[in-house]
Amino acid sequence: MKLENEDKQSIFEIVAGRYFTTQNWKWVNLKKDINKIIRAFDELNEQYASYSYVSRDWYVENMGSKNLHMCNSWDELKNLVAFLNTYGTAFNFLVNTGNRKSFCIVSNSRDLDENQANAIKEVQKLGYNTFVFLATIPDEIEFQLLQVRGVN
Repeated sequence: MKLENEDKQSIFEIVAGRYFTTQNWKWVNLKKDINKIIRAFDELNEQYASYSYVSRDWYVENMGSKNLHMCNSWDELKNLVAFLNTYGTAFNFLVNTGNRKSFCIVSNSRDLDENQANAIKEVQKLGYNTFVFLATIPDEIEFQLLQVRGVN
């Protein structure tokens, strides 16, 4: 069976996620969770509008969504969301290695498209590291379909 590009991309993301987990890194799949980060930002703004005597930094540090966006301050979260709104689709993961936060592209090629190259330049201005997780997956996968007969 021939694997489609979407199939390969899903496999890349599974392999990368497993690698991040074995390294004990925190990570977020941006292809699946980018909207959750943006929604957390909006919710934080709503909380602040209701209770503006508490600093936005406090909300960033203490809201349950911190595990999702991994930010420590309001400015960091604001910049992250602005970046994600513009370039978020260029990356697959946001990863926290413990020492540094990074954006990750998963691919089977070292060649980046123009959007990815521009996104890397912009995210580095924000102080994030970037890396490409390279994996090789065959174009076709073999399988068998076995019939199991029931007992009469």
